[in-house]
Amino acid sequence: MWERLERREAERRFPIRVPPGFFCVLQHEAGIVLADRALASLARGIDVRYRTPVTSLADLDADSIVVTAGAWVNRLVDPPLAVRVTGETICYFRRADARSVPAVVSFKAQKHQFYALADPEHGFKVGAHHTGPEVCPGAEVEPDPRIVQAISAWAARHLAVANPRPVEASTCLYTSTADESFVLERRGRIVVGSACSGHGFKFAPAIGARLAALALEVL
Repeated sequence: MWERLERREAERRFPIRVPPGFFCVLQHEAGIVLADRALASLARGIDVRYRTPVTSLADLDADSIVVTAGAWVNRLVDPPLAVRVTGETICYFRRADARSVPAVVSFKAQKHQFYALADPEHGFKVGAHHTGPEVCPGAEVEPDPRIVQAISAWAARHLAVANPRPVEASTCLYTSTADESFVLERRGRIVVGSACSGHGFKFAPAIGARLAALALEVL
């Protein structure tokens, strides 16, 4: 279910700024996933071991092994997956008022450009999609000042922020295929799942079901 919102109505209901001549499409069923709560829910009944790295799959004694190692996947599987790991800059802004923050996505020439999400601590989490450099997993990646500037300029134009300067900037890793689809496949006893960063996290239940089905296949 979606609703078309004209400029003034969108700005009345949400802490956003709509350029003249534009309108908004409101998807009522859209939202965000609170990562900590989602992970806690998905981990129920599972033996989760933190700070216990696996360096070789040959050391694991199991009929099926599911590898969902994110940016580190190619350190464990061979032949490697055709994925690209980038270090993406993220900025956080305080909102100007207490209105609920929608998830906002902007497109240019049919390509995903900037996005903003509700952040429980600050107000807005804002990023520029696929603008970071290719990096090695585990390397220290600092926020790119040029991308921080671009994000800040976009936020000032499109969001009702209390201050156009971010209160915090950080980085995260994207793991992406060329067409942004998922890799879900079985190689002998190894089942590989590359769910491609935050995009994949939103599909975790469906991806988990597919990986479980692959792991339970009889060879």
